[in-house]
Order: sequence, then structure tokens, then C-alpha cells
Amino acid sequence: MKRANTSKPESGDDKSRKNIVVLGAGVQGTVFAVRLAQRCNNVTLIARKDRAQQLRQFGATIQNVETSETTTTFLPVLESLPSSCSADLCLVTVRREQIATVLADLVRATAIRRIVFLVNHANGSESLFADLGRSRTVIAFPGIAGTGSECGIVRYVEIPRQATAVESGAPDVVSLFRQAGLRVDAVTDMDSWLRRHAVFITAIVGALYGNGCDAGRLARNRGAVRGFILAAREGWAALDAKGAPSAPLALRTILCWVPLRFSVEYWCKLLASSRGDLYFAGHARHAPREMESLAADVRTFVSEMQAPRLYELLGAVDRWVGRDL
Repeated sequence: MKRANTSKPESGDDKSRKNIVVLGAGVQGTVFAVRLAQRCNNVTLIARKDRAQQLRQFGATIQNVETSETTTTFLPVLESLPSSCSADLCLVTVRREQIATVLADLVRATAIRRIVFLVNHANGSESLFADLGRSRTVIAFPGIAGTGSECGIVRYVEIPRQATAVESGAPDVVSLFRQAGLRVDAVTDMDSWLRRHAVFITAIVGALYGNGCDAGRLARNRGAVRGFILAAREGWAALDAKGAPSAPLALRTILCWVPLRFSVEYWCKLLASSRGDLYFAGHARHAPREMESLAADVRTFVSEMQAPRLYELLGAVDRWVGRDL
């Protein structure tokens, strides 16, 4: 295992160095914070109390699953976003259902020039634009999957068929992420992109919840795999009918354009591998409320008549969350 311990970012050109605040220190927030700090940016993490104490004591540690390279970086850590915060950029990496809880703090922090939402939401961004200002607000989505451990190490991988997506009207953010070594796609209509993603995710998560949230078990249930593929196709066909831009080519090809039996084979193989848990099941177990919120979002733009199979899987999401009530 290769390990790099860094107490501060590398030296660099002060003119290109950005002051960045990362709101949320889960998998996405930690990976983006460390990667951006490695590229000479001044990064501050905002985390909940227990996570903040862990970060102060042990640093922010990320491990690339593919290369086993582990990096620990000690960054300034706060437990809330002060209204006086001044920064070039704030990355918001909270879960879908937590947006409302951080929005008031973001509204008050008027000295932050740009706010980038790396959040799994599909309810449209108009309210964010209204509250924060269109020119300040950037919609994006991370092309990273991972899990956190009890000792605070975030294990992650960049998803080959889903680069980090950033709206094309924010070339500065696209450039910043690329400088950090991240693969980035500039997307013209991020809200449509997010709706496509929500349809796919709620379909596969509904199938996972129907199989104990066990990726290996789902992989062995070819009927359930076939079901979530058909459900996603239904949802995407409904978006096609509304004139929404197409899903990313690689995902649309394997989900829709190849013969169904080959698509089933592909997804069974992926789910049976370690990536099945890393990409899907781990997060589904950790964030059922986010999945419930996404299911509610999907119901606002796809009807049951258009996508009956998808609605069955949205119901599976609701039932999984209802177990704990």
C-alpha cells in the first residue's frame, strides 16, 4: 500500500490558488477536499461534531480502491458555516434530504462567490437559484463512489462510465475539477441529467431493497435485475417524451440499446463484483432517507401510467424506509 501523508497543500502559484469550503465531510466531501487541497488550494472542511473531531485528530484520509494509494491531509475543520465566511467556492456535498437544513446558512454567507451543489437531487434547481442567485449557483454531480470506515478512512473509486458532471455554464468549476485530476463532463442541462440519474438509481435501489440490500443476492436474482432495467427504460422513455436530453451515452448504451439479455448479464456481473456494493448497495444502506426523497422526486415527473414497473420499485424504496418507523 502506498501512503502519502500531507500536513498542508503543496506550494503553488498564489494567483491560481482558490479558497474553498466543503460543506459536508462524508465520502464525496472528503475526496473532493483532499484532491483539491493536493492541487495547492486552501480547503476548509465543515463537518458534524463527531466527524470534525475525527478529522482534527487523524486528518482527512482517502484510499483509492483501484491503486491502494492512501493520502492523509490535515485541513482546517469547522462544525458550521459562519455567515462571515469568505471563499471563492463552496462545495455542498450533503445528502438530498439535508439541503433544506444548510440552505439558510448558505444564504447568509454572502461573501462566498460560487456555490457548487454536488447533491443527488431531482426536484429541479429553481428554488436554489432563487435563494442564492443564479450567477452564484452551480449544479453538478460527483463521478465518485465509496464508503467510509469506522476509523474515518474513505475508500473510493472514480466511476468509469460516469464522470463528474458539471453544468457547462461553469467552465471555471470544470477547469478546477480537472486540475484536481478528476474526469469531468460539461453538461448543458444538469436538471434533466439529474432526473435521468434519479430514475436509474431509484430503480436499482428499489431492486436492492427487495433483495435485502445485498448486491450479490440481487445479482443472483436475474428476474429482479431484468425488472430494474425495464423500469429504468420506462422512466427514461417518459423523459424522452418530454423532450429531455439523453442520458450519458455509455449508460444509455448498456441500459437501453444492447439486447436485454446482454444488459442483464452486464448488470449481474457488476453487482456480483465488489463494485456492486461500492457503487450501489453500501450507499443505499447508509442513506435510505435520501433514496426516499429521490423516489418522491421521481413521482413528480414520471406518472405510474408511464412507468408501472418503476412505480413498483419506488414502492420498494418506501417499504424499506418504513421498516424503521
